[in-house]
Parts: sequence; C-alpha cells; structure tokens
Amino acid sequence: MDRNELERYRQEMMKLYGRSTSKGEEPDVPDEKEPEAEPLPDDSAYAPHSDNDTEQSGVEEDYNSRYPDPDLSGLMDDAAEPDNEPPEYVSEESLGSSKGYILVNVRSGDEANAIGGASVMVTATVAGKRMLIASGLTNASGTTEPFEVPVPAPGLSQSPSPDKRPYNLFDVSVTAKGYFNARSVDVPVFSGITSVQNFSMIPVPAFMAEKDETLTYYNQEPDFGQPQREGE
Repeated sequence: MDRNELERYRQEMMKLYGRSTSKGEEPDVPDEKEPEAEPLPDDSAYAPHSDNDTEQSGVEEDYNSRYPDPDLSGLMDDAAEPDNEPPEYVSEESLGSSKGYILVNVRSGDEANAIGGASVMVTATVAGKRMLIASGLTNASGTTEPFEVPVPAPGLSQSPSPDKRPYNLFDVSVTAKGYFNARSVDVPVFSGITSVQNFSMIPVPAFMAEKDETLTYYNQEPDFGQPQREGE
C-alpha cells in the first residue's frame, strides 16, 4: 500500500472515530450512558387525598343524619331492676286475722327430679324489719306442707275496688345444697286460698365454688284498681 492509500485510510478512520488514531492511542469510542435509576415511589401517592377525605366525611355525615342512632334511653329505664323492697306492714296485727296458705314445690332445673331436704322460708317486712312468718323443709317429693300465713279478712276480696289490699304479699326463699339459691318476691296470698310456688333450681356448675348467689323471681300483683297500701 503506497503513501496515498495510507493517508486516505487515516482520513477515513478520523471521520469514523472523530480524531486521529496515531500509534499507541485507542480509538475514542462514545461512552455508554448508565441506565437512569427509576425514581422511588412517592409516599404521597399512597396518602389519602384531601378531596377524598372531604367527600368521605360528607358521605358519613349524610348517612348519620339519615340513619341516626336509635334512642334507647326509654328502654334502659324500662329495663331498670325492679324495686326489691317488699311492702311494709305497720305492725304484726296489720297483716290480718284471717289465714291463707303457701305450698312450695322444689324441682331440679329440668323439673325431672324432686329435691328433698331443701330449706324454705316465708318472710314479710313488718315495722321496717324482715319477719320470719314460716319455715320448713321439702320432703322426698320436693314438696312442703302448706305454710299458714296471716292475711286480710275475706270480705275485702269480694269488693271490686277495695280501699285496702285484700291480700298480703310474702317473699319465699329456697336453698338447697349444690344449687343456686332462689327467691320468689311479692307472692300474693288471699284468705282461705293456697298459693302454690314452683321452683326450678339451677345446679351450680362443677367449675364454680358454691356461693351465696340468689336467683330472684318477681310476681305480678292482682289488679284491683289502685288499692291503698297498709300504713298509707
């Protein structure tokens, strides 16, 4: 190759690489750009948008205004525990000179078995103190003898709107080993009438120690209009 051909070759190489490639120099190769790192996700993209917050708040307010919480105050008042205070008699004589009766039957919770040996007490509140009127034990059939209790004269119950209550109210309490205590409150008793009280005792669970727990049952008084309580 003559000098002219070498010169043309050199010029062509200069055009190709942009500068002279004299001996000992490497051709200037364009630098390769490093790939740009992808931007990290913006945390704000995951944050709730203020417009959405406003819209959501508006939806909740609209829902609450259309469907407000019900007012349960009346139900709570109705569900209040009944008054446990028994009616008071001003004296023992105010209980009455006539006689009524209370018969008690005591069974297990499913009423399949009679509970013998259960202790039964009949009480009333006289002159501000609870007075024991009668007591006894159930027999093998789970039944007591009829307890005799003082009540008003029978003539009061024959009037459609007596001035005084024509009956007396008593509390009957039952205790039996292995069962929760039970009490029937305001048991009405009329003259010459036997009020039968049936108790379904609930066993104390095996994992619980026997405690002085009492299950209370409330009786509905007979409706004689608005009778006046003793002592009023």
